[in-house]
Amino acid sequence: MKKFLIPLGAGIVVFGAVTAFAATLNVTGTSLGAGNATVASCNSSASVTYTTAATTNAKTYRVATAPVTSAVACAGLAYKVSLLGASGSLGEVTGTLDSSGAAAPDFTSANVAAQDVTGVAVVITG
Repeated sequence: MKKFLIPLGAGIVVFGAVTAFAATLNVTGTSLGAGNATVASCNSSASVTYTTAATTNAKTYRVATAPVTSAVACAGLAYKVSLLGASGSLGEVTGTLDSSGAAAPDFTSANVAAQDVTGVAVVITG
């Protein structure tokens, strides 16, 4: 019987301590709001690919650009292009779509090996 009383007693002490801490929690604020809205898309889809360039020793290739094509309705909106690999993101470039809804993000400074790229993702926001 003592085997069961010790855990029960410990549980009551912990529960009492937690309850005491919760009783001293003070929350103040003058307003709280929530809502939702329908957000229209500028385009039903966007296309993104990537181009490569040979390295100086010409034995490997690096990602050079990742051209984005979308609708003219997306012109002037922000974008983020991510090169994806087996372990996650290999590099990201952000910018603004031009007047035709396109862009050519430059990945040369990211020095991403083309062989490591397993996918390309684009997000357009605005």
